[in-house]
Amino acid sequence: MTTTMANLPVVLVEDILSRVPMTSLRAIRLTCKTWNRLSKNQIIGKKAATKNQFLGFMLIDFTICSMRFDLRGISNNDDEDDDDFIDQSVKEVSELYEYAISQIFHCDGLLLCVFNDTRSKTLMVCNMYLGQTRRIKARQLFDRFSKSGVYAFGYDDSEENRNHKILRNETNGGGYEIYDFRSDSWRLLDVVPDGDTNFGEKLSLSFKGNAYFFATEEYDETLVVEGETLYSRESRLMLLCFDFTSETFGQLLTLPFHSLGDLVVDDSSVESWALSCVGDEKLAVLFQHYKTIKIWTTTEIEPNVVSWDEFLEVDLTMFGGVPDDFRAGSFFVDEEKEVAVVFDQETKMDRNQTAYIIGKDGYFKTVNFGDDPPSYCLQLVCSSYVPSLVQLEKQAKGKINKQGKRKERDY
Repeated sequence: MTTTMANLPVVLVEDILSRVPMTSLRAIRLTCKTWNRLSKNQIIGKKAATKNQFLGFMLIDFTICSMRFDLRGISNNDDEDDDDFIDQSVKEVSELYEYAISQIFHCDGLLLCVFNDTRSKTLMVCNMYLGQTRRIKARQLFDRFSKSGVYAFGYDDSEENRNHKILRNETNGGGYEIYDFRSDSWRLLDVVPDGDTNFGEKLSLSFKGNAYFFATEEYDETLVVEGETLYSRESRLMLLCFDFTSETFGQLLTLPFHSLGDLVVDDSSVESWALSCVGDEKLAVLFQHYKTIKIWTTTEIEPNVVSWDEFLEVDLTMFGGVPDDFRAGSFFVDEEKEVAVVFDQETKMDRNQTAYIIGKDGYFKTVNFGDDPPSYCLQLVCSSYVPSLVQLEKQAKGKINKQGKRKERDY
């Protein structure tokens, strides 16, 4: 019997597909009817791919790019050869190249895309694995989706089948509204965060169906000095959860570091912070103060409860090759290798795109993932991506198959 693609062992098929960028799986599986039939009820290559690779998406020049980092070649051991091999790739998602995107959010294998257009009437949700899209219109006819607005993506997990939802700040009159995928409609929410709270520029992060934000809380501080009462307005950076099941904000949660947050601007102080998922069980938070980077992971995380454990601390002055103006942005953690991959908060037009791999016991390595400096500076977005079989059935079951010329953008 002649061996063909259709009768290869499933184990071998998974091994083949685990070597392909996740966003290309749909095209690969459709090369034969057997692979296509299997993919309708299961995600081909999911176990093998997620075990060995860190997969995600990032924005470069307003373009969505798929990212793959395979860290199996890292030893992080003084006794090993320091010539570690890092298998990585960053490629434009050709199916979405025509769209200029300002923000992307990942939840449950789906991508929520906010267009880089102040006049946009829709949002777009994509299932890259199934090749489906869904356009979401605003609640009111003349409303628009702000390219720099506050958004969050999650799901209601109270029923057997998850009901995905989108939260956003209302552009007219303040407040918040929520979109329900099942009813295909927006609703106003009568909820506000506790205290005098402001969201910064950092994007929300979806974790276990809920969304987590960095929020700066303002509060009044009272101090008695030599019998005289003094009053001052203070601020501190906190963590805030939005629970998509109860559709409420949780309590303000403490972070394992102290920062005054986005409301205090001081050019002499170099601080940055970021959130990341560690698989589907933990959150990680990064804090940079001058040249010191610290990362913690959660030991417990719920909408109203959080506890932290330190993962690593690195002094960047101990290594060469880190620019003086480097500010840590997106990152992800490999607990097994005891390393973190950190991206600059903004890409720079005068240098190539570089990731910095930092670890315990002084491990440090730089990896270039772009040949040319970008034309426009944007924050890099990194998220742990796992493909999904969630159907985006509304609006004629749209397919990601456009190959036309990219639309003209108004910057």
